[in-house]
Amino acid sequence: MAMDTKPQESAVRPEGRLGWGTALGNVIQMELRQRLRTRSWYVMLAVWFVVIGLVTWGSVASYNTLAGDDLFFGPGRFVFEAVVGFVLFFGLLVAPAMSASTVSGDRAGGTLAIVQVTLATPGQLLTGKWLASWIAALGFLVAALPYIVLAVVLGGLDVPGLVVFVLMVAVELGVICALGTAVSAIVTRTLFAVVATYLLVALFSLGTLIGFALTAPLTMTTVPANQAVYPDEQPLVDEETEYDAAQWEPLRCTGPMVPQEVLDTRSTYWMLAANPFVVVADAVPHPEKPPYDPDDPDTWAPDGIMTSISTGVRYLQQPPEANVECAHGQLIDDDDDLPEEDSQDTPVWPLGLGIQIAVAAALFAWGRQRLVAPAARLPRGTRVA
Repeated sequence: MAMDTKPQESAVRPEGRLGWGTALGNVIQMELRQRLRTRSWYVMLAVWFVVIGLVTWGSVASYNTLAGDDLFFGPGRFVFEAVVGFVLFFGLLVAPAMSASTVSGDRAGGTLAIVQVTLATPGQLLTGKWLASWIAALGFLVAALPYIVLAVVLGGLDVPGLVVFVLMVAVELGVICALGTAVSAIVTRTLFAVVATYLLVALFSLGTLIGFALTAPLTMTTVPANQAVYPDEQPLVDEETEYDAAQWEPLRCTGPMVPQEVLDTRSTYWMLAANPFVVVADAVPHPEKPPYDPDDPDTWAPDGIMTSISTGVRYLQQPPEANVECAHGQLIDDDDDLPEEDSQDTPVWPLGLGIQIAVAAALFAWGRQRLVAPAARLPRGTRVA
C-alpha cells in the first residue's frame, strides 16, 4: 500500500519534506493496516491470552505449594512476576520476527522503492516502521493486562513496583524491535535479517550468562579464615518443634588462619547487566519483606522469579569475605560488617539498558544510511520496483 504523497501544505516543509509528525503517522498507519489485515494476528493474540492464563494458574498453584497452608502473605507479587517474566520471554521470541521483516520484506517485494521516493526521509521511514512494530509487540503486553489486574486483586503487590515492571517490559520490547528494524534495513534477505536479529537477542539473553559463567573461575581468590564453633547440641526440627535460627548460628571463630579459595565476582558481574531479564528485574525497587515470625505465619512469602534475579545480581556484587565463614577471624552477621568497598546495592540496569540502546542506535544509524535514495550501489538481485 503506497503512502499518501499529497499531504497538506502545512505538513510539507520548505525543503520539500514532510514533518516528523505527519511522516511517522503515515508510515505507522500503513504498517499497522498491513499487520491487522491478516487473521493470523488475532489468532496469535487469542492463543497468547490462553497461554498466559495457564501461566497464571500454574503460578498460583506453585505459590500455594511453596507457601503451604500455614504461610501466606498474598500471592499477587509471585503471580505478577511470573506473568511479566513470561511476557518478556515471549516478547524476545516474537519481537524479532515481527520487526526483522519490516524493511527487508518490502525490499524483497519491490515496494520499498515506492515509499523511498515519497516526501518521507530515510530516518522518518525507519523510525515509523520501528514504532509500528513496537506497537504491535505491545499488543501481547496489553493482552496480559487482565491477569496483571488479577495479581493485584490477589494482594501482596505494591502499585509503584507494578508500574515500573510494566514500563520496563515495554521498553525492552521497544529495544528489541529497534534491533530488528535496523537489521532489516541493513540486510537485504528477510530470512537472514530474522536470523541475525535472533542472534543479537541470544547474545543479550544467553550470551551474557555464558560469558559470566566462563569468566567466573578466573576471579578465584583466597581469603584468610579460621574455623567456626557451633553449639554442642543441635536442635531436632520436626513438626512439633519450632525452628530457631539462633541455635544454628556459629558462636565464635577459633583456630589458625588458613587461606580459603572463593570467587570474587565484583569484576565480572557487569556482564549480566545487558541481559533483558536483569534490566527489568533490577529496575524495580525491592519490596520490603516483613521479618519472619514463627508466631505469625503471614509474615513470610516466597520470592518471585524477577525478584530472585535482582537479588542474585546484587549478591554477585558482594566482596568475597561475605561468602566465607569466619573470614579474617570475624563473624559476619549482617551487611554492616562487610568491608566499605562493598557495592551490593549498586543498580546495574542503567548500564545494561545503556548498552542495549547504544547497540540499537549504532545499527539504526547504519540502517538509515542503507535507505538513502538514490543508492550508489544496489545489492545483487535487489528488486527496485
